[in-house]
Amino acid sequence: FKFTTLKEQIPKLLVARDEAAAAKEADKTARSQQVTREGARKAAMAAAAAAASRAAPRQAEGGTVAEGAKQTAATPPAATAEGEEGKRPAKPPLEGEAARRAALVAVTKSDPFASDSTKSAADSTRECKQLLKTMILGVKTVVWSVSNSRMQPHPLAGVQAMKGMSEEECLLVARLVKNGLPCFVIYGTGPDASPGEEKEVLDYFAGVFTVLDLRNFKQVFELQMPTLYERVRANSSMLTILQHFLANSNVSRPFAEILLSLLVGKLPELSAAPEAEAATLLRLFKLVFGSITLFPENEPVLRPHLATIVTSALRYASASPSPAHYYSLLRALFKSIGGGKFESLYKEFLPLLPSLLPGLIHAHARARTRALREVLLELCLTLPARLSALLPFLHLLMEPVRHALRASSEQVGLALRTLEFWVDHLHPDFLQPRMGPHMRHLMAALTRQLRPQPYPYGPTALRVLGKLGGRNRTELHTW
Repeated sequence: FKFTTLKEQIPKLLVARDEAAAAKEADKTARSQQVTREGARKAAMAAAAAAASRAAPRQAEGGTVAEGAKQTAATPPAATAEGEEGKRPAKPPLEGEAARRAALVAVTKSDPFASDSTKSAADSTRECKQLLKTMILGVKTVVWSVSNSRMQPHPLAGVQAMKGMSEEECLLVARLVKNGLPCFVIYGTGPDASPGEEKEVLDYFAGVFTVLDLRNFKQVFELQMPTLYERVRANSSMLTILQHFLANSNVSRPFAEILLSLLVGKLPELSAAPEAEAATLLRLFKLVFGSITLFPENEPVLRPHLATIVTSALRYASASPSPAHYYSLLRALFKSIGGGKFESLYKEFLPLLPSLLPGLIHAHARARTRALREVLLELCLTLPARLSALLPFLHLLMEPVRHALRASSEQVGLALRTLEFWVDHLHPDFLQPRMGPHMRHLMAALTRQLRPQPYPYGPTALRVLGKLGGRNRTELHTW
């Protein structure tokens, strides 16, 4: 596919473009200095002429012989024999100055900063971009044709024709991934960088591999996933390729499986890596979780890794000085699998509750920043489990609800919805003993939410108090 040659030529082209830009800047600086010197010379000449004009009247009043000689020499001579031969007198100084000024204007109107090397580098870059796009579109046709052809085995082998690529062809496509990714640096660097064009070409490149047979697709990206991950770390624009795969119904599940296996092994780096790399890693996790929400058939991809992600995130967060990324990872996970659609994941999550919920409550008690405390409260109130599975832990959840009612606006809304859900679906004889130790604080927090419009949570708080009935007055005498 010749991407190897193109990969080797693009860095040279970029170096040539940078050198041409540097030469252009040096040329511009030299021209500026020349214009400055020319201006200084003009100013000196003008000052000398002004001084000479001021000295002329004083010399005329003196009536010296030298002044008379100068006036005689300055008078244009009459026609002589030499004038008859076609010779003209010398140009006055003002005429020469006008010629120099006209020449300077002509130079200024021209483009002195555009050298041939600069134009050549810009043209080469543009042609290289067009060549790369054309090659990608052509390669997609080739890959589809080879992948959809049937390999004819030996007649004596007794095996039916098999659809897809051979082992050698898969290795060739894997080389296409490895050698093609470095080529896209040409779209994101330099003065002519275009994010829109870069995203378009990356989508084209990702489309080359979506036409592969699933067996061949897995073979290719099991080999090249580490390379793709390193490219994404170096250039976040490469996320376009991963988004394309995860949003494609044909290859979303196998690609999510390969990518998640790699990401789980990178969990320790979430706190040790620089901020930009940690943010990229967290974004990759969110993309995989989002694909499970988009395609529920991807649920089996997450199931074998669910316990590892939750327990590892809690363990690393407890030992890290900055655990915010791990709790953000859990929040993205809980949001993606919440809503009651993933029964097998809820079954995997159920054994984690006895250690998870106390760990989150303990982390909330030790959190030093308000933002981290609110994230932990949200985790406690959005556990991906059925209400029947949470009943043994309801007494523990009362404390996060009480704290959330005193937190920011978003946490207040979440706490009110959670409390109303419990009141609607649990029998009062079951709910009252568990709310009893916290009833005083809960009623005080609910009463603080009784505010008129435009406060958004006043009607909800009033509705919850109404559903509690007489129980909302049991603690009035203790206030």
